[in-house]
Amino acid sequence: MPQNPIKNIQNRALVGWLALLLLIPLVSVFGRSLQRFARDTVSSGLLAVLMLLALVAMVVMMATWFRRHGGAFNLWHLLWMVPLFLLFPLSLPLVEERLHFLLFGGFGFFSMLLFPPLLGLAVLLAGAGLDEVLQWFLPDRVGDWRDVGFNALASVGGGAAAFFGRKR
Repeated sequence: MPQNPIKNIQNRALVGWLALLLLIPLVSVFGRSLQRFARDTVSSGLLAVLMLLALVAMVVMMATWFRRHGGAFNLWHLLWMVPLFLLFPLSLPLVEERLHFLLFGGFGFFSMLLFPPLLGLAVLLAGAGLDEVLQWFLPDRVGDWRDVGFNALASVGGGAAAFFGRKR
């Protein structure tokens, strides 16, 4: 018996959302030790290339989502996705700051797929802020308004990709 494609999308979105809901606080808690490990084992150039490839893969996946689920892919979506998920993150001085756009872009994307639009927006913005609140309580981390902005920007961008990619 064939599975309902809408239900299949929701199941995959739930798995992705739950994975990121677990991964985001884990990265916050173990972030400093992960940074030290990455800097000790991988050159900064290779780390930058790996982050670039991950960001490109994210843009390609979002474009594929548009094409498969939103009908015809409109080129104008690349006009905001490429600057938001490639150009802006690549302009950041620290490679690890680019991770905000991967984690929270995905979190926003899946949030908007799972929840009605207003609730999805509330969930993705709450996630963006609560991550930094968590860091205020960690001994080697500091919650930063700049990071809240990165998290919110990436979450809203990912949410917009999911929202605009839906069939109407």
